[in-house]
Amino acid sequence: MHAPLAEVRRTELVLPEKLPVGLDAVVHRAHGAWHSRRKFSREFREQAFALHAAAGVLASAGDLELKVEMRERREAVRRAGATWREAFADALPVIVEQAHRALGFRAFPVQLMGALGLADGRLVEMATGEGKTLTIALAAAAAGWQARPVHVITANDYLATRDAATLRPLYERCGLTVAAVTGPMEALERREAYRANVVYTTSKELVADFLRDRLVLGVMADPGRRMVAKLVRGGVGEEPIVLRGLHTAIVDEADNQLIDEAVTPLIISRPQPNEALVELCRQANRLAAELLPGEHYELDVRHKEAKLVEAGHARIDDWCAQHGRSIFNQPGWVSGLVVQALQARHFFLRDKQYVISDGRVIIVDESTGRMMPGRSWQLGLHQAVEAKEGLDITQPNESLARLSFQRFFRLFRRLGGITGTAAEAASEFWQIYELPFLKVPPNRPNVRQRWPARYFATADEKWRAVVEEICAVHAQGRPVLVGTRSISASEHLGRLLTHRNLSFTLLNAVRHEQEAAIVLLAGEAKAITVATNMAGRGTDIRLGTGVASVGGLHVIVTELHESGRIDRQLEGRAGRQGDPGSSRTFASLEDDLAERFMSGVAKRFAARLLATGSAQGERWVEKFFQRAQASAEAAAFHRRRRVMEQDHELAAALMPGQALDQI
Repeated sequence: MHAPLAEVRRTELVLPEKLPVGLDAVVHRAHGAWHSRRKFSREFREQAFALHAAAGVLASAGDLELKVEMRERREAVRRAGATWREAFADALPVIVEQAHRALGFRAFPVQLMGALGLADGRLVEMATGEGKTLTIALAAAAAGWQARPVHVITANDYLATRDAATLRPLYERCGLTVAAVTGPMEALERREAYRANVVYTTSKELVADFLRDRLVLGVMADPGRRMVAKLVRGGVGEEPIVLRGLHTAIVDEADNQLIDEAVTPLIISRPQPNEALVELCRQANRLAAELLPGEHYELDVRHKEAKLVEAGHARIDDWCAQHGRSIFNQPGWVSGLVVQALQARHFFLRDKQYVISDGRVIIVDESTGRMMPGRSWQLGLHQAVEAKEGLDITQPNESLARLSFQRFFRLFRRLGGITGTAAEAASEFWQIYELPFLKVPPNRPNVRQRWPARYFATADEKWRAVVEEICAVHAQGRPVLVGTRSISASEHLGRLLTHRNLSFTLLNAVRHEQEAAIVLLAGEAKAITVATNMAGRGTDIRLGTGVASVGGLHVIVTELHESGRIDRQLEGRAGRQGDPGSSRTFASLEDDLAERFMSGVAKRFAARLLATGSAQGERWVEKFFQRAQASAEAAAFHRRRRVMEQDHELAAALMPGQALDQI
């Protein structure tokens, strides 16, 4: 039986407050700007250099002397409580020296600055290649000394396993245990792994385990009730939950995990056989194929929605009437499924939003290009896509528990995040998570050249220009990394390069098995790597022999994303740690961003400007794209905020004593 305090901590949560509105929201944003001002960056930088010097003094200490010093710092951290920030700073030089002896390299001052920011509960921006993995470990090691659960959230299972294994010598020298929790693990393995002082895992695995634990506990999620129940039954038995509780979370690639993916709720469900619904999905797909755009329905390209008009409703009413008193004579039900079928046809495209693997629809994350097996769209959309593709339709699921990632991460007592691109979303991070922003300067000046962007009226013109630039840079002996927004775009570019007899490596969600190895070699001389956006995450691209002397890595962005952060993340693959490099963006008026977020008038005007071939015209077109991107980011922010508001509305509707996750 757990000690009373430990028993409470297993399910203790910080209930998030409702987001401020009106004047309160204005004051709240001003508060965030105040805590993110440059004054703090200067203070953190000065402190980091002082602590780096202190760590250098410890280099001459023997192992026994260092161990004694570490014990003193560990006890100070454990007793710190509200003074955690000061205790962490005092302990950091010891951890830095332990890292040097365990891993063979010494942290730079900028890495100490990043660790200080994480310990202070901030959103830290640190450029690609500056050593975020070690920065996280420095903060996580000290947090582990508090004997409270520490979770490091990574982008995927590979990175969780890699980082836990790579950093194990450091944690062991600090007297800590470390483990990774990944998808294939069973419940007993997970429970044992979560007992470690520091746990590396993904947000999906952690939220799923949290929800499963809450389902197992039910009303016993309340620690008071659980303690009474244990006393009544004499302390016999223990609920088979896996987590030790939620206290400290450090999120790697925070912009992707806390912003881009945060609006999608994680749902624990079970199949609920409904053959009638499965058959109706097939019928709705056939009926949708008979409807005509403009006559039976209208499309909202910006919001990716289809809407039936009067003629469409009449067509469905006639179809239902033909089925007499059967289950198909339900116009309201059929209309909803037809709308889903129309959206599946027009806005959910194979090799863009999803791929087909082993006869199943696998969703692809549009922000990273990675597959997300096990996830499904809601409200019949997944079945609509399966019907469109002629696949076996999966049975609908009954939702047992759900929780958005936004709400989940607000349950932690201490939250910190780090990423290479955070400045654009700094205000949103504060509004949702109350994370002040901290920008860490590079250890060496960034000398990457950003070549002028190029804009085209058609996609064909754009792709021809991209291929010509690849050929020119390749001829110089430089490596080229080409980022695409979708699998279909990467495959299309691959065919164009094959026609030019160029050897290249293709990396996308369909060809993801050797992702880390492919990205690692992308800096070799004359290498051409075509990749979806996932190439910007998790693995350093080191320049091969002689590459620096010819200009370094060249990055090509072939289409602007709806978030400028993702474009900047990809560009940041070049110019790592002061290396030479360059980048260029290509875009066309037929790209998805322009189609959805640029008005018809603006596109026609932009096309006329591009036809002139003048530099002034291209600068105006660039402003149109910037405005479209700003509109896309604003729309995405409002969607995320609405999800947060819905979370609170659902939570407020719960009966007293009902579990938090039943929303």
